[in-house]
Amino acid sequence: MRTVEVSTEIAASRRMVWAVLTDFPRYPEWATYIQRIEGQARTGGFLKVTLGPPDRPPHVFRAPVLEATPEVRLAWAAVIPGATWLPRAIFTGVHEFVLDALPDGGTRLTHREHFSGLLARLSDTGPPGGDEGFTAFNNALQYRAEDPGNGSAE
Repeated sequence: MRTVEVSTEIAASRRMVWAVLTDFPRYPEWATYIQRIEGQARTGGFLKVTLGPPDRPPHVFRAPVLEATPEVRLAWAAVIPGATWLPRAIFTGVHEFVLDALPDGGTRLTHREHFSGLLARLSDTGPPGGDEGFTAFNNALQYRAEDPGNGSAE
């Protein structure tokens, strides 16, 4: 199994971070790596995700929502665009955001993607843009959640 993971401490409540994270229609205003999400953060639903670094063509795919627990965790199945038919032994992935409360009232946002299966073992690269993309997304979300004047959802 391979994992890409970036954590960011945000000086905002889990409620605020969740509100920004799940306000999908506003992503084009601030997000770079995950450029657009269509759908709702609802366990069992589906999202249409457009992601990738700004300097490369984006990947667009339909992802089942594995968990959407408000203020705690949002996770979807990671898929290879155009290859949703792959058996789990070949490729399995989970993209997730975990929100942990900090003692000072802030939030630790952990943004990670787990990959397993044959394709994950054969490849030494993660998602396009990998760590830099995850870091850029977390930083943009942090800026949005910490400053109510940024057009945040709360």
